[in-house]
Amino acid sequence: MAEGEIVEGGDGRLPARMAAMLDPKLQDALDHPVRRELLRALGRDGGTKNVAEIGAELRGIRLSQLGYHLQVLRRSGSVVSTGGPGIDCKRPRYASQVAGDGQVRAVLRATERSDRERREAALRAGASPLLTMFRVPRPVVTVRLRGRQEIDLEPGR
Repeated sequence: MAEGEIVEGGDGRLPARMAAMLDPKLQDALDHPVRRELLRALGRDGGTKNVAEIGAELRGIRLSQLGYHLQVLRRSGSVVSTGGPGIDCKRPRYASQVAGDGQVRAVLRATERSDRERREAALRAGASPLLTMFRVPRPVVTVRLRGRQEIDLEPGR
């Protein structure tokens, strides 16, 4: 696949055919530009970094956003954390578990330019690069029962 071919549309997500070739745990980890940026930052020197160190490297992304995406990566097994509450009083440090994976490196290399351009454009516009993460809320359906009792149900539940 050519470099520009791997990223589809304007939302930064991986195309379905690329995601289908990945392990399901890696699909979620690599399907967001901020998580790909995090994996690149953690894989650069092979060491561990805390959220503040990563934040200094990835300008324009709030520490709370980095923390959220690090937890997604940790749950997928792509990142491991050390330290933190209960182990010592310092901030947790994170390390990539997939830096040596050829498939992950290929995705990160192929998406690097578009992810960087997306983050820089968001910085220039003063917008968050996470705007692509907003989900449209499901419509609420009101069901009237006998009497005056009302129950709100979400479709699909």
